[in-house]
Amino acid sequence: MGSHTVAVFAPMLTLTVTVESGGPDEGDEIHIHAGGQGVWVARMLRELGERPTICGPVGGEVGRVIHGLINEWEIDLSTVEIHGSSPATVQDRRSGERQLIAEGEPLILERHELDDLYGKFLDLALGSKVAVITGQLGEVIPTDTYRRLGHDLAAVGVTVVADVHGRDLSALLEGGPIRILKVSDENLVEDGLLEGDDEEAALSVMDRLAADGAEAVVLSRADRPALARLDGAVFRAITPDLEPAETRGAGDSMTAGLAAGVSRGMDAVEMFKLGCAAGAANVTRHGLGSASEDLIETLAERVEIETVSEASP
Repeated sequence: MGSHTVAVFAPMLTLTVTVESGGPDEGDEIHIHAGGQGVWVARMLRELGERPTICGPVGGEVGRVIHGLINEWEIDLSTVEIHGSSPATVQDRRSGERQLIAEGEPLILERHELDDLYGKFLDLALGSKVAVITGQLGEVIPTDTYRRLGHDLAAVGVTVVADVHGRDLSALLEGGPIRILKVSDENLVEDGLLEGDDEEAALSVMDRLAADGAEAVVLSRADRPALARLDGAVFRAITPDLEPAETRGAGDSMTAGLAAGVSRGMDAVEMFKLGCAAGAANVTRHGLGSASEDLIETLAERVEIETVSEASP
């Protein structure tokens, strides 16, 4: 492949160490993975044949391990070295439930680190077909950074796919219009924007987000049909009912599918189908963002799209 096709803004890069039971005669299994929303999006993009580059902060011993693990997935990194250590999480799943053992706190970026991160990502986005903006836990970077990104990426004509919520989403939309917003109903409930779980309430919130500057809005809804507001029309996606091995990461895989659809020049509905298929394929595996392109493409053919409402004339 040639140069990068998708730039991924990832302010939260983490390391996870997970202890799992290997069976009565096999002892414990220890799994070490690079993680964070941007990593999971980029990993699925790579599975879909794209060339993603992650732009994010790393530091310390943990940061060096993150760097090495991401490179093994043939994902490019454009990193900024920070003054402390990248966060890491140690968890125990031998009982079948996830139990937290230890967790390192993410560091707030210093001013020059933030400037370096912002400049690197802007340069990276300018050379890509699409830029993906992912969120953060807490406030590693100031919320106003998202407003600046929204403004500057719109000013230079970069196509943006965003998967953020809360104050960061409000700031991003304040900065300028974005091409595609992917958000989950769980996040909208958490943000106080969505009350109840009925479709009518969800559609009302999607209309509001569109009015605020999201040209297209895709709403993931766990085990219920995803919804999309595309070019003024609203669609519902019915995906194959697959038994999940791991439900985490489905939304990030959907975001990757949407970004891959934009990169390929797909029309809006086909892009929505690809995103839904990527999310569905993700749940069949324990590794987040690791489903094969062949499976995703096959599932996309089986995603049924229903028209909820036509675009206004």
